[in-house]
Amino acid sequence: MSMTVNISGTFSEKQRPNNGLERVAEFLHANRITQIPVVALVEWHAHGETKTGEKLAVSITAIEPGFEADGSDPDGIGRQIRDLLDQLRKRQGLASVEDTLFSAPREGYDFDDAPGGEGGAELDGQEELPIRMGPDGEREVPPPSAEEELAERAEAKAAAESGVPAAEFSGSQA
Repeated sequence: MSMTVNISGTFSEKQRPNNGLERVAEFLHANRITQIPVVALVEWHAHGETKTGEKLAVSITAIEPGFEADGSDPDGIGRQIRDLLDQLRKRQGLASVEDTLFSAPREGYDFDDAPGGEGGAELDGQEELPIRMGPDGEREVPPPSAEEELAERAEAKAAAESGVPAAEFSGSQA
């Protein structure tokens, strides 16, 4: 069995001074695909067992963003946090954080204009994404496999023997 770790991050009124993310909340809301480098402390919160393994919950006791409320990084602390994270990930055989989709600069995406010419609606909230069809239009159900056909035949035979009408299937019935 493996252990899953969940994070509990609700701060009570008394603990709110330890939630440094409140200082950058407006920036985060305005820049929804921005990744925020942070330094945080966690501690044990709870432990339990599920059918798939053990579950450990940790709570964030303090968290501080690596940049200012306007998104600037005047002291380079945010860059240092990212570099440290990359070093730790590299030790585990993982790729750099910069290799993830949302770390790319916003200018690198081709945004379609939103209604009214505001632009960027697709990544700013995913409200009105177009549904795209494949070259053959709507998806078609593939033909049934041999196992599916045998199961359908067995079900039709059992239904005939019991007097209950058989269900209609997409595949062939023999």
